[in-house]
Amino acid sequence: MTPFHALPVHLRALVLTLPSLALLGCGSSAPAPTPFEPQTDAVCVPGGDTLAFTGTVARSDAKQYRLQPFDVAPGTTRIELAYGWQESAGLPATPLTGTTLDLGLYDQRGIRDGFRGWSGSRQGRLDQGQPPVFIQADAAERGYMPGAIESGLWHAELGVAAVSPQGAEWRLEIRCSGEATAGSAAPDPVNATHIARGEPGWYHGDLHMHAFHSQPNGPSWEDFIAQSRAAGLDFLMVTEYVTGQHWKTLGSVARAHPDLLIVPGREIITYFGHANTHGETPGLYEYRQGFEDVSLGDIQKKARAMGALFQISHPTFFPPPLFENLCRGCFFQLGDEIDWDAVDTIEVLTGPVITQAEDAGLPLPLPVGIENPFMQSAIDLWEEKLLAGHRITAVSGSDSKGVEAEAVRDRVGYGSSATAVQLDALSRDALFAALRAGRAYIRTRGVDDSPELRMTATAGNQSVTFGGTLATAIATLRTEVLGGEGQQLRYYANGRRMRSVAVNSDPFVHEITINDLADAGPLGTFWRVETADLRARTTIGNPVFLKPRADGTNPPQ
Repeated sequence: MTPFHALPVHLRALVLTLPSLALLGCGSSAPAPTPFEPQTDAVCVPGGDTLAFTGTVARSDAKQYRLQPFDVAPGTTRIELAYGWQESAGLPATPLTGTTLDLGLYDQRGIRDGFRGWSGSRQGRLDQGQPPVFIQADAAERGYMPGAIESGLWHAELGVAAVSPQGAEWRLEIRCSGEATAGSAAPDPVNATHIARGEPGWYHGDLHMHAFHSQPNGPSWEDFIAQSRAAGLDFLMVTEYVTGQHWKTLGSVARAHPDLLIVPGREIITYFGHANTHGETPGLYEYRQGFEDVSLGDIQKKARAMGALFQISHPTFFPPPLFENLCRGCFFQLGDEIDWDAVDTIEVLTGPVITQAEDAGLPLPLPVGIENPFMQSAIDLWEEKLLAGHRITAVSGSDSKGVEAEAVRDRVGYGSSATAVQLDALSRDALFAALRAGRAYIRTRGVDDSPELRMTATAGNQSVTFGGTLATAIATLRTEVLGGEGQQLRYYANGRRMRSVAVNSDPFVHEITINDLADAGPLGTFWRVETADLRARTTIGNPVFLKPRADGTNPPQ
């Protein structure tokens, strides 16, 4: 079964149109297997026998981490791991009910500090005839970190992402060898102070991009850059799954493309929600929410202390319980674990804004494209947090792993949507400051196929744009739409649609009077705009805030 996270985002959304799947494989009365028990006294010797471990997982083991210890003998220079599983007897599993086990590796430094890689369920699968994952001093499988192989107690990790009703049997194989290697390469990180372009202006980026380390067939770095340029992107947020190996190697890529801003980060895959951290956080590779005392809140705190942005990813994707085996941890359930005041950005659009059956090549009952079914619920969550006083910037991300077919690249690849950010210069410091300030809007169909927005709120001698606050109870909101003729301009206040007007020219300029409302939250009343055509939204703007002074005085109108 193809791992769900390896499918394109548009195909994931299309699963919503297959309700019949929910009826398959349910209601099994097969007995639960015996829970996982680690096997001990295993020594991995260079050139020795392959270590083989077997066991079972039950439904009650889901969303937990199981560690298999093994000793690495002196003289080992390479370790290989392969694993697989099969469903126990019972009704056939479906994408909505099947088992998924993830693979990770920890070295002799221990199960907290010894992270050496994670590949989810994508690689090293015995049950799919894949080659093992490997790690050695000078090279490693995608998602894993090369480096010296020290003798001592190592651990293979089986993440029990999901388990079918009847349970599953698993097998893990580990082999050690002592062949000579070429030594370790020196780290070559991106220069975090690089200024790609010194001019102020609107720049575009994708805040959820997977590349070389996120799948076995991920694009080369040059192809990653070529696809990003084709989408008109200026800043590239490289959020590989869990690992940080790209933090150490993207320097040469950045130097070869000095006009682009490359920001390495990672996607933190927990079984209760996903988050992106933008920016390197050396030594912070944790992702195992609920393992011992690990919490996403602690990961968030540490990441931000290192200067990274913290982003909630696709927060309303595939809600449980129906979809929790299909998209493990995609739906965000950790709101009580994190500090919402320390959330910088939230992904309100993930993947293409239009879902089309033709993209997946499936004969599904979608004669025309429909709006991404998870976008409105994500916007609702964002606006709920704004009303509660949490200043969070709405962004979008493709969640793409790269595509090869030119015919679908514009729609489902990098930059299928783009976040436009107003910057003083194209640098990491300027980008992070602007995103935290909310000086951004989303172009849902990418740079080439979405309108441009300009918005200014004015009261007396005060004037702000996206993300700004006016100390007043009333203001004039001026919006300019470029390239949106024939669409609608919509106004929202505190999450409610207040007005819609036809965009009947290009450029189109419209002004309304906005005011503070009785249901304002701690941030004040927030007003925002978006554009839409008959099928879906085409832009989504971050708001301006009206917050009258406590003494009741306001600027002259």
